[in-house]
Amino acid sequence: MKKKKPETFYQDLARKYICKKFGCVAVRELNFGGPKFDVVGFSPDNDEFYIVECKRTKRAVGVGQTFGQILAYKAMILEAGEKFLDAFNEKLVKEGIKKVRFWANSARFVEAGKIPVRFFVALLDEACRPEMLELIKKDLRGVGIIRINRYNQCRDYIKRLGTEDYELCESSRVEIPIAMPIRNELKRVLERRNSNQTVCVLAAKLDSKIRKMRPTRTTAVLRGEYAIVYRTAKNFAELHPKAEHLRVTIKQSKGWKNRNIEKAGQLSRLVPKIKQALERSLL
Repeated sequence: MKKKKPETFYQDLARKYICKKFGCVAVRELNFGGPKFDVVGFSPDNDEFYIVECKRTKRAVGVGQTFGQILAYKAMILEAGEKFLDAFNEKLVKEGIKKVRFWANSARFVEAGKIPVRFFVALLDEACRPEMLELIKKDLRGVGIIRINRYNQCRDYIKRLGTEDYELCESSRVEIPIAMPIRNELKRVLERRNSNQTVCVLAAKLDSKIRKMRPTRTTAVLRGEYAIVYRTAKNFAELHPKAEHLRVTIKQSKGWKNRNIEKAGQLSRLVPKIKQALERSLL
């Protein structure tokens, strides 16, 4: 009787395959608080991640659970996108992979608020039954399939009546938004203002950026029930969330100035001005 190989063996096959096919750097068993991701790769040329769930099961229920794990991966990245990026960077460093300066890409994804990913399942030849996979992919159409044949070679097609079906194995790129955690004080202000989802995301992003600014750690305090004030020795910025936009007030050299923010692209121009206001507050 042929001895079964461990799943780590198939993980390594999948890792080598995506590195060659997509020109990426990849690691196995990435952990950032929760189930480990079997294989995670990143291609700087394609500017996207490749995440593979590997299973040696042949049973229909096991194959279905393999596809289902992809949904869990998506939820984990949504809830902790920055932790996912940090964990991947740390794993690259730990394994001595220096081909890609990943931290620069990581900062860009955080700024954009989304992470581009293609998901795959890696299955043994015996598990790749076309009719079953077609049924599963009706609900998870974007998940790709990597078939591992009896010679331990990875293939991007399923055999069907003597033909090679590539279409069934294709993966679609998805952009997973990075959910920003909202502090309790800011959350209360947003709820009081009945702010929409866009305003909540903008406020959480800007609040996080301001509180991380150097050369000193800032203090964020409530002003009544409708605003957050940021200060060092002196106040230098305020957030006033509204229902459909975020009003930011900045202390400039000739007094305070209001700016209304409605989309993420405006934050990149605003943050340097807040940084300047912080530095003036220290003089």
